[in-house]
Amino acid sequence: MQIATSLFYDSAAKRMSSLTSRANALQTQIATGKRIQSPSEDAALAQQTAEFDRKDADTAMYQTNLKLAGSLLDQADGVLTNINTQLQRAKELTTQAANGTQTAESRMLIGVELTAIVDSLVSLANTRNLRGQPLFGTEDGTMAVTKTGDTSFSFAPTKVSDIPIGDGMSMSATESAGKIFADDGNGNSNLRMLAELAKSLSDGNAPGATSLDDITKMSDTVSFVQASVGARGARVELQQNILQKASDDRAALRSSVEDVDITSAVTEMQKIMTTLSATQASFTKLASLSLFDYLR
Repeated sequence: MQIATSLFYDSAAKRMSSLTSRANALQTQIATGKRIQSPSEDAALAQQTAEFDRKDADTAMYQTNLKLAGSLLDQADGVLTNINTQLQRAKELTTQAANGTQTAESRMLIGVELTAIVDSLVSLANTRNLRGQPLFGTEDGTMAVTKTGDTSFSFAPTKVSDIPIGDGMSMSATESAGKIFADDGNGNSNLRMLAELAKSLSDGNAPGATSLDDITKMSDTVSFVQASVGARGARVELQQNILQKASDDRAALRSSVEDVDITSAVTEMQKIMTTLSATQASFTKLASLSLFDYLR
């Protein structure tokens, strides 16, 4: 009789303890919305969610880089548009200066305006980006273009840094002034050509036979660089969409493996509480019976 009583109490205690533990676990899952609360509960799932966290962190970094790259490329595109606007005016002035009705004095006035355009191009080339650094210069603050004489210029030896935008992917978010103005590294550039034309006109001379073609080629070079910048801007938008889609898919997958089904959990909780209540009631009733109750 003592053995039977001991087994009865042990069995009932284990039954109620198991139900209570499961009820507590379900209550925590319902409160947090997560299947597990610590890695020890499911090592495989914990490792999978840790990988999700790593990829989410990488995506956040890449999205930040893409936002920066997009801003820099948009700014570069706007500056290049302004440069080409100035070059269009330079073409108009050169066409006027080539007119046989122009006098030396009128060509001098045209030369003065063309010199102002050259100065404007230098100023545009030295535009600072949103971080306060030269847009086409160097990260240490060196300006993109420095005027070293009436018709001579030096260009910063810009090494355009690549910005990581994805696993194994990076892109350049700007351009060098040397490329924009076709600097050959020996003091020759489109900017020098335009400055020499401005000086010649300021001296009252007529433009050379190839001057208009030279400015057209200069404008074409700027347009080519701008097209490259625009293509990279489109790539930024595409990569942002790709990363966002991957992030959404990953969130859905994470939810499917990590989140608890609240409806199912609540239903199971109700069943366990009903079973636990019945078990406790039965245990209380049976435990209160005496030997005389059994002998009746």
